Amino acid sequence: MSDFTWKEMMAIVFAREIEDGDSLTAGAHTEIFFAATMLAQKTHAPNIKLQLGGTCFLCNVVGQDIERLPMTSTSYDILKFAESVHDHPETFLFYSPPGGREYYKDDGPYRDINHFWFADRFFVGGIQVDKFGNANMIGVGKPKMTFRGPGTIGINDIALSVRYPYVFLTAHDKRRLVDQVDYISFPGRKICRENDFPASGPKWIVSPLCIFDFDPKTDTARLAALMPGATVEQIKENTGFDFGVSEDLNTIEPPTPDELGLLRGEIDRTGVLRQ
Repeated sequence: MSDFTWKEMMAIVFAREIEDGDSLTAGAHTEIFFAATMLAQKTHAPNIKLQLGGTCFLCNVVGQDIERLPMTSTSYDILKFAESVHDHPETFLFYSPPGGREYYKDDGPYRDINHFWFADRFFVGGIQVDKFGNANMIGVGKPKMTFRGPGTIGINDIALSVRYPYVFLTAHDKRRLVDQVDYISFPGRKICRENDFPASGPKWIVSPLCIFDFDPKTDTARLAALMPGATVEQIKENTGFDFGVSEDLNTIEPPTPDELGLLRGEIDRTGVLRQ
C-alpha cells in the first residue's frame, strides 16, 4: 500500500458504500468516516444527510472549501459546514425508523421514507470486536478491568434502529479481534436475532486488512474481501477467532486516481489520513 495509506483505503471503501439520499452518523473521533462521507458528497451522493457533533449538525460540503479534515465531531469548527444545528436531546425525539419493523422490509411502504435523524448507515469503532460483531468500547479485563474505554455513549439507541451499521478497527490483531468481547457496547448479529430486534446488527467488520461479513446460518464473521496487499494467511495469523471464508472472496479495488486525487486535493489537504 505504498501509494496510499490504510486510512485512505478505508475511507474510500466506505465512500463507495454510501448511496445518494442516505442519512449517516458516526462516533466522536472518526476522521475516516468524515472523509468517506465528504468524498461521497463531492462525487456521487450530494443529497446525503451527515449528522455530526454533540450538538447535532446536519452537514453538507458540496461546493465547500475544506481547509482541514475534521478529526472529531465534537469540534464546533464543523458549524461552518452545517445546514442546520439542533440540541442533542432533539435527536432522540426523531431517532426511530418510520413504520417500525415495516421499514426494514424491502417491499414495505416505508422503505424509502426517512425521519429527520434516523440513520441508514452508522459507523462505530471498538477496542474489541468478536466473531458475532459485538463491539466493546467499555474496557478490557474481567472480572477486574485493566483498561477503560470511552464508554457506550448512547450507541445502543442507534444500534437497534440503524439499517446498516459498520464496525471498524484501526488495527488488526488478536487483542482487538477476539473470540468474545469482555463487555458489549454495540450488539452483534446473534444478540439482535435472539432478542428479535428490528435491526440485524452490523453489516461488516472492517479493518486495515480486510472486510468480514457474516454467515447467514451462524451469524459469525466470514472473510468477505481483502484490502489491497493483504493475504488470507496474514489475516488468520492476526485474528483471535476462527472464521469462514466467503466463496466470493475478492480483493478490493485500490483507489482510483480520481478518488485519491479528490481525497487529497479537496478533502484532506493537510494529510490527516496519511499521519
